[in-house]
This record gives sequence, structure tokens and C-alpha cells, in this order.
Amino acid sequence: MGGFVFLVPVLLVVVAGYALGYVVAEALGVAAPEAVAWPAGLLLLAVTVVVLLRHRRRRRARARGLPAGGRRQRGD
Repeated sequence: MGGFVFLVPVLLVVVAGYALGYVVAEALGVAAPEAVAWPAGLLLLAVTVVVLLRHRRRRRARARGLPAGGRRQRGD
């Protein structure tokens, strides 16, 4: 049951990207919009993961009192 907690949001992001990519591909007159839609869904998932990881890293750095970049200097 715990897997669904992780997989449902992932699937929703991929499907949202697929739908957006399909609509754009159809509007542009692409012969096979599915060929554009699946990579668009996976690209949206990748961008979402990167944004969430960066946000998480910044929050943790801010909680520890580190500078905005979140990196410590060598002497510390």
C-alpha cells in the first residue's frame, strides 16, 4: 500500500505532461502526437523531481544555518 503513496503522484505528473504534450503536438500538426506526448510527460517528471530536490536541499541548508548555496567551506 505504501508504494501507491509514491506512485500515484508520479503517474499524475506523467499523465499531465502527456496530455499537455499531446495537445501541443496536435496543435502543431504532428503526424504521431503520442511520439511527442510520452517524452513530454517524462520530461515534466524529471523537471518536477529536480525542482523538488533543490527545494528540499535549500530548506535543509536554511534549517542548518548554512548560506544560500548550502555548501560549507573546507575549513568547517
